[in-house]
Amino acid sequence: MSKKFKTQDYFRYPRLKNKWRRPKGLQSKLRLKKGGSGMLVSIGYGTKDLDRHTISGMKYAVVSNVKQLGNTDAKAVVISSGTGGKKSLEIAAKAKELGIKVLNMKKVRKSERVEKKIASKKAPKTDEKKEEKKKEKKIGFDEDVVPQVLGGKTKTYRLRDHGLKAGDKVVFENTQKGEKFGHAKITKVEKVPVEKFNLKDPEHYVVYNSMEELVEALRKRNPDKEVTPKTEMFAYTYEFAPLKEEK
Repeated sequence: MSKKFKTQDYFRYPRLKNKWRRPKGLQSKLRLKKGGSGMLVSIGYGTKDLDRHTISGMKYAVVSNVKQLGNTDAKAVVISSGTGGKKSLEIAAKAKELGIKVLNMKKVRKSERVEKKIASKKAPKTDEKKEEKKKEKKIGFDEDVVPQVLGGKTKTYRLRDHGLKAGDKVVFENTQKGEKFGHAKITKVEKVPVEKFNLKDPEHYVVYNSMEELVEALRKRNPDKEVTPKTEMFAYTYEFAPLKEEK
Protein backbone atom coordinates (compact mmCIF):
# COMPACT_ATOMS: atom_id res chain seq x y z
CA MET A 1 0.00 0.00 0.00
CA SER A 2 1.25 3.45 -0.92
CA LYS A 3 2.50 5.59 1.97
CA LYS A 4 -0.06 8.29 1.19
CA PHE A 5 -2.92 5.99 2.24
CA LYS A 6 -2.83 5.72 6.02
CA THR A 7 -5.02 3.46 8.13
CA GLN A 8 -7.30 5.29 10.54
CA ASP A 9 -5.56 5.92 13.91
CA TYR A 10 -2.25 4.60 12.53
CA PHE A 11 -0.41 7.07 14.79
CA ARG A 12 -2.05 5.56 17.90
CA TYR A 13 -1.25 1.92 17.07
CA PRO A 14 2.32 1.30 15.86
CA ARG A 15 1.39 -2.27 14.90
CA LEU A 16 -0.64 -0.92 11.99
CA LYS A 17 2.48 0.58 10.38
CA ASN A 18 1.84 1.01 6.64
CA LYS A 19 -1.02 -1.54 6.40
CA TRP A 20 -4.30 -0.38 4.94
CA ARG A 21 -7.63 -1.21 6.53
CA ARG A 22 -10.91 0.16 5.33
CA PRO A 23 -12.57 2.43 7.94
CA LYS A 24 -15.83 0.93 9.25
CA GLY A 25 -16.77 3.12 12.21
CA LEU A 26 -20.18 4.74 12.17
CA GLN A 27 -18.68 8.13 13.02
CA SER A 28 -15.40 7.62 11.19
CA LYS A 29 -14.26 10.89 9.62
CA LEU A 30 -12.09 9.00 7.14
CA ARG A 31 -15.05 6.87 6.02
CA LEU A 32 -17.16 9.98 5.62
CA LYS A 33 -14.32 11.68 3.73
CA LYS A 34 -14.19 14.66 6.07
CA GLY A 35 -11.46 17.14 5.19
CA GLY A 36 -8.15 16.67 6.97
CA SER A 37 -8.97 13.10 8.06
CA GLY A 38 -6.74 11.47 5.43
CA MET A 39 -7.02 9.92 2.00
CA LEU A 40 -9.52 7.12 1.36
CA VAL A 41 -8.67 4.49 -1.23
CA SER A 42 -10.96 4.95 -4.24
CA ILE A 43 -11.06 4.92 -8.03
CA GLY A 44 -8.86 7.56 -9.63
CA TYR A 45 -5.70 7.12 -7.55
CA GLY A 46 -4.49 4.10 -9.56
CA THR A 47 -1.30 4.17 -11.60
CA LYS A 48 -1.08 3.32 -15.29
CA ASP A 49 -1.12 -0.36 -16.12
CA LEU A 50 2.42 -0.31 -17.50
CA ASP A 51 3.76 1.53 -14.43
CA ARG A 52 2.05 -0.93 -12.10
CA HIS A 53 3.40 -4.18 -13.59
CA THR A 54 7.10 -4.86 -13.89
CA ILE A 55 9.30 -7.99 -13.91
CA SER A 56 13.05 -7.53 -13.59
CA GLY A 57 12.64 -3.95 -14.73
CA MET A 58 10.54 -4.97 -17.78
CA LYS A 59 7.15 -3.33 -17.92
CA TYR A 60 4.25 -5.50 -19.04
CA ALA A 61 0.48 -5.28 -19.46
CA VAL A 62 -2.13 -7.77 -18.27
CA VAL A 63 -4.53 -8.74 -21.08
CA SER A 64 -7.55 -10.99 -21.25
CA ASN A 65 -8.47 -10.68 -24.95
CA VAL A 66 -7.01 -9.86 -28.36
CA LYS A 67 -8.54 -6.38 -28.41
CA GLN A 68 -6.61 -5.34 -25.29
CA LEU A 69 -3.46 -6.71 -26.86
CA GLY A 70 -3.91 -4.36 -29.80
CA ASN A 71 -4.45 -1.34 -27.54
CA THR A 72 -1.29 -1.67 -25.46
CA ASP A 73 2.14 -0.16 -26.10
CA ALA A 74 3.86 -2.77 -23.92
CA LYS A 75 6.60 -4.96 -25.34
CA ALA A 76 5.49 -7.81 -23.09
CA VAL A 77 2.16 -9.06 -21.75
CA VAL A 78 0.82 -11.48 -19.19
CA ILE A 79 -2.38 -13.32 -20.02
CA SER A 80 -4.91 -12.89 -17.24
CA SER A 81 -5.39 -15.92 -14.99
CA GLY A 82 -9.14 -15.87 -15.65
CA THR A 83 -8.73 -16.13 -19.43
CA GLY A 84 -9.84 -19.44 -20.95
CA GLY A 85 -7.68 -21.77 -23.01
CA LYS A 86 -9.16 -20.86 -26.39
CA LYS A 87 -8.66 -17.11 -25.88
CA SER A 88 -5.18 -17.68 -24.46
CA LEU A 89 -4.15 -19.39 -27.69
CA GLU A 90 -5.64 -16.55 -29.74
CA ILE A 91 -3.75 -13.97 -27.67
CA ALA A 92 -0.47 -15.91 -27.96
CA ALA A 93 -0.85 -16.17 -31.75
CA LYS A 94 -1.65 -12.46 -32.11
CA ALA A 95 1.24 -11.49 -29.78
CA LYS A 96 3.66 -13.48 -31.92
CA GLU A 97 2.34 -11.67 -34.99
CA LEU A 98 2.82 -8.26 -33.32
CA GLY A 99 6.23 -9.13 -31.89
CA ILE A 100 5.03 -8.91 -28.28
CA LYS A 101 6.48 -11.29 -25.70
CA VAL A 102 4.09 -13.40 -23.63
CA LEU A 103 5.61 -13.84 -20.17
CA ASN A 104 3.38 -16.67 -18.93
CA MET A 105 3.81 -19.12 -21.81
CA LYS A 106 3.27 -21.95 -19.34
CA LYS A 107 -0.43 -21.05 -19.39
CA VAL A 108 -0.43 -21.09 -23.21
CA ARG A 109 1.24 -24.51 -23.38
CA LYS A 110 -1.27 -25.89 -20.89
CA SER A 111 -4.10 -24.45 -23.02
CA GLU A 112 -2.66 -26.18 -26.09
CA ARG A 113 -2.67 -29.55 -24.31
CA VAL A 114 -6.25 -29.06 -23.09
CA GLU A 115 -7.51 -27.98 -26.54
CA LYS A 116 -5.86 -31.02 -28.19
CA LYS A 117 -7.46 -33.31 -25.64
CA ILE A 118 -10.89 -31.76 -26.25
CA ALA A 119 -10.44 -32.03 -30.03
CA SER A 120 -9.46 -35.70 -29.76
CA LYS A 121 -12.60 -36.40 -27.72
CA LYS A 122 -14.81 -34.62 -30.25
CA ALA A 123 -13.22 -36.38 -33.22
CA PRO A 124 -15.35 -39.28 -34.53
CA LYS A 125 -13.95 -42.52 -33.19
CA THR A 126 -13.44 -45.37 -35.63
CA ASP A 127 -14.10 -48.79 -34.28
CA GLU A 128 -10.92 -50.71 -35.12
CA LYS A 129 -12.67 -54.06 -34.96
CA LYS A 130 -15.35 -52.89 -37.40
CA GLU A 131 -12.67 -51.56 -39.74
CA GLU A 132 -10.90 -54.90 -39.64
CA LYS A 133 -14.15 -56.69 -40.42
CA LYS A 134 -14.69 -54.45 -43.43
CA LYS A 135 -11.21 -55.29 -44.75
CA GLU A 136 -11.66 -59.03 -44.17
CA LYS A 137 -12.29 -61.12 -47.25
CA LYS A 138 -14.70 -63.94 -46.69
CA ILE A 139 -16.40 -66.88 -48.38
CA GLY A 140 -19.77 -68.15 -47.23
CA PHE A 141 -20.78 -71.79 -47.10
CA ASP A 142 -24.25 -73.24 -46.67
CA GLU A 143 -24.76 -74.96 -43.33
CA ASP A 144 -24.80 -78.45 -44.89
CA VAL A 145 -21.41 -77.77 -46.57
CA VAL A 146 -19.64 -76.63 -43.37
CA PRO A 147 -19.07 -80.24 -42.15
CA GLN A 148 -17.50 -81.04 -45.54
CA VAL A 149 -14.97 -78.21 -45.11
CA LEU A 150 -14.23 -79.35 -41.56
CA GLY A 151 -13.93 -82.91 -42.85
CA GLY A 152 -11.23 -82.22 -45.45
CA LYS A 153 -12.77 -80.34 -48.41
CA THR A 154 -9.98 -78.20 -49.96
CA LYS A 155 -11.61 -76.76 -53.08
CA THR A 156 -14.79 -74.79 -53.71
CA TYR A 157 -16.40 -73.87 -57.04
CA ARG A 158 -18.24 -70.57 -57.35
CA LEU A 159 -20.24 -68.95 -60.15
CA ARG A 160 -19.40 -65.51 -58.70
CA ASP A 161 -15.93 -64.02 -58.86
CA HIS A 162 -14.87 -63.27 -55.27
CA GLY A 163 -11.87 -61.29 -56.50
CA LEU A 164 -9.43 -63.60 -54.72
CA LYS A 165 -5.92 -64.53 -55.76
CA ALA A 166 -3.32 -67.01 -54.59
CA GLY A 167 -1.90 -65.98 -51.22
CA ASP A 168 -5.06 -64.19 -50.00
CA LYS A 169 -6.28 -64.97 -46.50
CA VAL A 170 -10.04 -65.35 -46.13
CA VAL A 171 -12.60 -66.03 -43.43
CA PHE A 172 -14.96 -68.97 -43.85
CA GLU A 173 -18.48 -68.24 -42.64
CA ASN A 174 -21.64 -70.26 -42.09
CA THR A 175 -24.06 -68.34 -44.33
CA GLN A 176 -27.25 -69.35 -42.50
CA LYS A 177 -25.93 -68.61 -39.00
CA GLY A 178 -23.61 -65.74 -39.94
CA GLU A 179 -20.86 -67.32 -37.83
CA LYS A 180 -17.16 -67.76 -38.61
CA PHE A 181 -15.94 -71.32 -38.43
CA GLY A 182 -12.39 -70.99 -39.73
CA HIS A 183 -9.72 -69.23 -41.80
CA ALA A 184 -8.08 -70.25 -45.04
CA LYS A 185 -5.25 -69.31 -47.36
CA ILE A 186 -6.02 -69.39 -51.07
CA THR A 187 -3.37 -71.47 -52.84
CA LYS A 188 -4.78 -71.61 -56.37
CA VAL A 189 -7.44 -69.86 -58.47
CA GLU A 190 -8.81 -71.35 -61.71
CA LYS A 191 -11.52 -70.42 -64.14
CA VAL A 192 -13.23 -73.41 -65.77
CA PRO A 193 -16.55 -74.08 -67.57
CA VAL A 194 -19.05 -76.41 -65.91
CA GLU A 195 -18.53 -79.04 -68.62
CA LYS A 196 -14.79 -79.27 -67.73
CA PHE A 197 -15.53 -79.98 -64.06
CA ASN A 198 -13.93 -83.15 -62.71
CA LEU A 199 -16.91 -85.05 -61.35
CA LYS A 200 -14.62 -87.25 -59.23
CA ASP A 201 -12.37 -84.41 -57.94
CA PRO A 202 -11.25 -85.58 -54.44
CA GLU A 203 -10.39 -82.00 -53.40
CA HIS A 204 -14.05 -81.05 -53.85
CA TYR A 205 -14.99 -83.70 -51.26
CA VAL A 206 -18.41 -84.38 -52.85
CA VAL A 207 -18.41 -86.32 -56.14
CA TYR A 208 -21.11 -86.35 -58.81
CA ASN A 209 -22.32 -89.22 -60.98
CA SER A 210 -23.30 -87.10 -63.99
CA MET A 211 -23.09 -83.62 -65.48
CA GLU A 212 -26.86 -83.23 -65.00
CA GLU A 213 -26.47 -83.87 -61.28
CA LEU A 214 -23.74 -81.21 -61.08
CA VAL A 215 -25.82 -78.61 -62.97
CA GLU A 216 -28.81 -79.33 -60.72
CA ALA A 217 -26.65 -78.84 -57.62
CA LEU A 218 -25.30 -75.53 -58.96
CA ARG A 219 -28.81 -74.31 -59.74
CA LYS A 220 -29.90 -75.19 -56.22
CA ARG A 221 -27.01 -73.19 -54.72
CA ASN A 222 -27.50 -70.30 -57.17
CA PRO A 223 -31.25 -69.94 -57.85
CA ASP A 224 -30.77 -66.44 -59.31
CA LYS A 225 -28.34 -67.60 -62.03
CA GLU A 226 -28.85 -69.54 -65.23
CA VAL A 227 -26.54 -72.56 -65.20
CA THR A 228 -25.56 -74.51 -68.34
CA PRO A 229 -22.58 -76.72 -69.22
CA LYS A 230 -20.98 -73.64 -70.83
CA THR A 231 -21.27 -71.52 -67.68
CA GLU A 232 -17.87 -70.53 -66.30
CA MET A 233 -16.96 -71.20 -62.66
CA PHE A 234 -14.18 -70.00 -60.37
CA ALA A 235 -12.35 -72.77 -58.56
CA TYR A 236 -10.63 -71.77 -55.31
CA THR A 237 -8.17 -74.22 -53.76
CA TYR A 238 -7.29 -73.42 -50.15
CA GLU A 239 -5.55 -74.48 -46.96
CA PHE A 240 -8.11 -74.47 -44.15
CA ALA A 241 -7.67 -73.93 -40.40
CA PRO A 242 -10.69 -74.20 -38.09
CA LEU A 243 -11.31 -71.63 -35.35
CA LYS A 244 -9.92 -72.59 -31.96
CA GLU A 245 -12.54 -72.98 -29.28
CA GLU A 246 -12.24 -70.47 -26.44
CA LYS A 247 -11.63 -72.06 -23.03
